[in-house]
Amino acid sequence: MTKTKIPKNYWYGEGRKIIVIPPQIIRQHQTDGLFLNGLYLTEIGYYPEASNHYTHRKTGSSDNIMIYCLNGEGWVILNGEKKPVKPNTFFVLPQHIEHEYGASEDHPWTLYWVKFGGDGLSGLNHLSFTLQSFQPTPFAYGTEAIALFDEIFLSLEQGYSTQYLVYVNLLFVNFLTLFFFQHGSLIRKEHTNPHELIVQKVMEYMKKYLNKSISIAEFANTSGCSVSHLSNIFRLSTGHSPIDYFNQLKIQKACQELYSGNKLIKEIAAELGFSDQYYFSRLFRNIMGLSPNQYKNRNALRFPLKQNP
Repeated sequence: MTKTKIPKNYWYGEGRKIIVIPPQIIRQHQTDGLFLNGLYLTEIGYYPEASNHYTHRKTGSSDNIMIYCLNGEGWVILNGEKKPVKPNTFFVLPQHIEHEYGASEDHPWTLYWVKFGGDGLSGLNHLSFTLQSFQPTPFAYGTEAIALFDEIFLSLEQGYSTQYLVYVNLLFVNFLTLFFFQHGSLIRKEHTNPHELIVQKVMEYMKKYLNKSISIAEFANTSGCSVSHLSNIFRLSTGHSPIDYFNQLKIQKACQELYSGNKLIKEIAAELGFSDQYYFSRLFRNIMGLSPNQYKNRNALRFPLKQNP
């Protein structure tokens, strides 16, 4: 009897499950504002012990694909570089980029995977934490991730009503956050990426000296790198230039003072290193969309001061 040969791009396995959200459902809700976060789930699946699993997309996928390897092993090729995939690791394949991946012949992987698109995708794919995930990354929260996956899958099995889709996509944001930030630990932990160490050092310097006027050259000197290098890695990490980020922290502090105290605007400006009160007010309006007086009065209307009897 001749043994059936399994094509390289096909595999089968007990327990496999997948849901593809109909494209017409996605198109419908792209125009009605249902997808609140600029990202939305398009496919979700589970592949246990995926023997002979192999995929090659020469022009990439129209969406991002995130793959979490729970058990077993495999490999992935992105930008011409082949990387091994071990248990409890994940990676993201960015849209429109050629990629290739497959299971180990000896120890085929068990995968949880999602595809997601949206207007926010191009911006997301240029952020530092996303760029880091374009190669296999260790992941320590498999139990929590699988629980979210199961809840999303169970909800989609109920159908595509508005309430289910809103619920699913809000859960999906939590799902992505868990991978990208691993319970927020990427923000609080000691960074190992050299660029992130530099950015974190400059941020700490900013918070320490909110009361001063500091130039980009001083930030660069603090970080130990050139102005152009700092500007590039800081914008890549935060989405903002160092000076813009510093000013945002200053205005955040000003908002706290205006909200909770009775200081004059010129006093707050001076305490935050602004010698020109009018420049401070213009900057405040540019960032907050209203003047310091308007911000203060808005909060005063909500919480009026008690009058003496």
